[in-house]
Amino acid sequence: MKYFETAALIALILTATADAFAQRRATDYFLRPQAGLWFGPVTPVYTTRDDVDTRLGGGIYFRYNTPYHPLKLGIDASYQRFKSEGVNELTLWPVYGSMIYRLPIKFPLAFLVKAGAGGANVKIKPDNEKQWDPMGMLGFETSFPAGRYINIGLRIDYLFIYESYLPGATRNGHIINTGITLYFNLGGR
Repeated sequence: MKYFETAALIALILTATADAFAQRRATDYFLRPQAGLWFGPVTPVYTTRDDVDTRLGGGIYFRYNTPYHPLKLGIDASYQRFKSEGVNELTLWPVYGSMIYRLPIKFPLAFLVKAGAGGANVKIKPDNEKQWDPMGMLGFETSFPAGRYINIGLRIDYLFIYESYLPGATRNGHIINTGITLYFNLGGR
């Protein structure tokens, strides 16, 4: 009889914990595709800060799940316009794909690292030069659910715009984007 009671207790515990894990999975909003937008300061760094000043920028993005749950694929696009004290103006339209990895930290906040590559449409005034340059990106985000369909977060991205391949170019672009981001969790799971 003692073995029967022990087996029943173990079965009861496993059933209770299975329900708890099922509930946690259902509320893990990172497992949904996401669309969103961000807004905040875009800051030129390194040699780029010698040419233009910090401004406000913003962007949109879409992220989709992979079969490996901590990993997502994303596509981002943003608008950034910089001015200097002189007559120079720089407008960027970065468009890039990225891999987003959620760090396995058990906490109400989600911590994400990301890396990506793509291109940046660069327009320079007063020369009226316009071209697409290759670019790379590294970033970090943190977010928390603010309901079933919305997450709120902060992001920091470093953009490297590769221009030194051009004849006569001696520098590349270096930009840090920081901002508040709003995620919309799409679909259900």
